[in-house]
Amino acid sequence: MAKGLWGGRFKKGMHPLLKTFSYSLATDIELLDSEIAIDVAWAKMLGRSKLITSTEAARLVKALKVIGTEIKSEMGKPGSLYNWMNEHEDIHTLIQTLLEKKVGALGKKIHTGRSRNDLVVASTRLYLSHKAVAISEAISGLQAALVVTARRAGPAMISGYTHLRKAQPVLLAHHLLAYVEMLEEDHDRLLDAIKRLDVLPLGSAALAGSGLPIDQEFLAKELGFSRITANSLAAVSDRAFITEFLSVFAILWMHLSRLSEDFILWNSEPFGYVELDDSFSTGSSLMPQKKNPDVFELTRGRTGVIFGYLQALLVIQKGLPLSYNRDLQEDKPQLFDAFYKTEITLDLLSLTVQTARFVPEKMKASVEEDTLYATDILDYLVRRKVAFSDAHSISGQIVHYALEHSQPIRKLTLTEFRQFSALFDDDIYKIFDAETSIRSKKTRGSTHPAFVARELEKWEAALGLLPARRSKSR
Repeated sequence: MAKGLWGGRFKKGMHPLLKTFSYSLATDIELLDSEIAIDVAWAKMLGRSKLITSTEAARLVKALKVIGTEIKSEMGKPGSLYNWMNEHEDIHTLIQTLLEKKVGALGKKIHTGRSRNDLVVASTRLYLSHKAVAISEAISGLQAALVVTARRAGPAMISGYTHLRKAQPVLLAHHLLAYVEMLEEDHDRLLDAIKRLDVLPLGSAALAGSGLPIDQEFLAKELGFSRITANSLAAVSDRAFITEFLSVFAILWMHLSRLSEDFILWNSEPFGYVELDDSFSTGSSLMPQKKNPDVFELTRGRTGVIFGYLQALLVIQKGLPLSYNRDLQEDKPQLFDAFYKTEITLDLLSLTVQTARFVPEKMKASVEEDTLYATDILDYLVRRKVAFSDAHSISGQIVHYALEHSQPIRKLTLTEFRQFSALFDDDIYKIFDAETSIRSKKTRGSTHPAFVARELEKWEAALGLLPARRSKSR
């Protein structure tokens, strides 16, 4: 029979429908490792504080470690989790029940001086601190895939776009490295969020703290926390640390969605820049010729789900009075799913990007349109001391003239060019070349090959892609 953590005040048992409505084991089983780690530390602390004997503490520690292993083993058997869900309110009561079966009445003492309120917050903080490391590594993995692909692209050029209109030639590597930069900011935001996990809430009990000699310093050291909460009310009722992670994920997924959209466009027939590996594409049940970029489309679609998780958690918390309210049970389903979706998506995108094949002839064709060099005409005039606004106007007039006469700009005669400015000379025709345009860029962070090469080397070192030059820091 399942052991409850409450009930003395009640004469009736919980209605079966309410159990279905309120039990959370199916979700918070995810906290198993964190719960066991905290229970082990708690048992040791109870022994050190003389709230139980050292022998009792040792028995609890041994039993808890066995229980953790047994639960994991049972979870692999069909129906086990379903049966537990009907019998146990949450992960805390499951562990408590199994502990009492192993050590008898001694098992009741594990809950001494604490509440599920401070326990679940501590478990979630511990869980996040470990899971965030996996996400950090997955972000680095996608960055590495982009850098490897950028290196492989070499001098390949594509048309850059603004407003989804052709703008100027850029190196493909430069475009790919733009996402490496965005992901680095996401990585930094993640690391910054991890800092705010580092607060031990144990000892806060339900809301007011404990009247028992709970050794918080020992617990903090055992569990790897460097700080202890300064306010028990905030400790048990604030979920800003979870909200922050979902916010970090929302921004990360916004970038993943933009990356996905670029690849979807590049993979489409009007662009044709990239061919995806068969292993990371799907087909149509009706049209045999189709090869679809589902990894990117699902990423784009699931971005909306992650955004929804953030919004849901904000709304759940927005009107809650201090301190704990049961509404906060709804903080974990979206959190756990966001971690799962984020990790697997980062890994899949890494594989899909790194196995993609770019199509040189399609990319080359994209930079042959003369209007891509209108800004180079502008720069040409500015270098001849024409005021920028005047040069801009002249360049625009030339584009209009060429379009009106159905003539490529590079095919205009020098006499036609000089209708707009006497400063044009024969060298104007040299600018209608993608490599020349790219090499003309002078500012740091531009698409000039020398700058891009340095950025590639920097990222290869930072991500460990050049072992001999591995960077010691990001």
